[in-house]
Amino acid sequence: MGAIEKAYAAVAEGQLHLRRRVGDAPAQAVVLMHASPSSSRSLEPLMEALDPGLDLFAFDTPCNGQSCTPLVDAPSMADFADMIARGGEALGVQRPVLYGTHTGAHIAVEWALARPSEVRALVLDGVALFDPATREEFLERYAPPQKPDETGAQFHWAWSFIRDQMLFFPHYKKDAEHLRAGGTLDAALLHELGLEVLNNLETYHLPYEAVFRHEAREALTRIRVPTLVLGDAQSALDPATAEIADLVPGAEVAPDCVSPEAKAAAIHDFLKRLAP
Repeated sequence: MGAIEKAYAAVAEGQLHLRRRVGDAPAQAVVLMHASPSSSRSLEPLMEALDPGLDLFAFDTPCNGQSCTPLVDAPSMADFADMIARGGEALGVQRPVLYGTHTGAHIAVEWALARPSEVRALVLDGVALFDPATREEFLERYAPPQKPDETGAQFHWAWSFIRDQMLFFPHYKKDAEHLRAGGTLDAALLHELGLEVLNNLETYHLPYEAVFRHEAREALTRIRVPTLVLGDAQSALDPATAEIADLVPGAEVAPDCVSPEAKAAAIHDFLKRLAP
């Protein structure tokens, strides 16, 4: 199996950072897109679990990791999708399967809608479906813009922001009713994600806001490529799995995909059933 390597793809806005694993016999490319506020680093366990024959490309979302930012002040999901699609083009990626988790799933949806003939299939691992009131609340409270502070307040804020996400959903409602199923403190992950937020302190909120503005239900009904929906009982977005599958024409569902190995097994089975 090839090693996971770091690389950059040039786009008009600058450079997109990614992790890549060259397959042993790469007949199929898979592009992977991560959740906010992390980076492609969070996808390494899944990349390692996936079939060694696949050619894998895991991009840092613009505004996260080491990728450049969009040129517009309030980028949409379509803007993020277009940037990453162009990054794939720059690397010669052809007709990929798109895997997206949380924010990455929303990006994958918009990529498939914009370029349906260029996408072989979708794997959606958590899509946020909001009612209007929740949408407005999340836009106001979930990911507040931040700036460096002369007292260093941003360091404690970032630590608290990630810690609370691990335990509650939404993170700012810290009571028994909003405890996450399977939520637990992981010191190493808390450190890693805290640094991810700090490294993109003034832009981390933009992908979140794009998700909260995204009309996901309407977008899902327009998907016309084969789609697999992964269920993850430990994810705060898992309750929407059944509705997502109902909205996407012909979608398949793979429940209980909690571990990277379970997700990889479900993806392998799905890929075997796809038409050439």
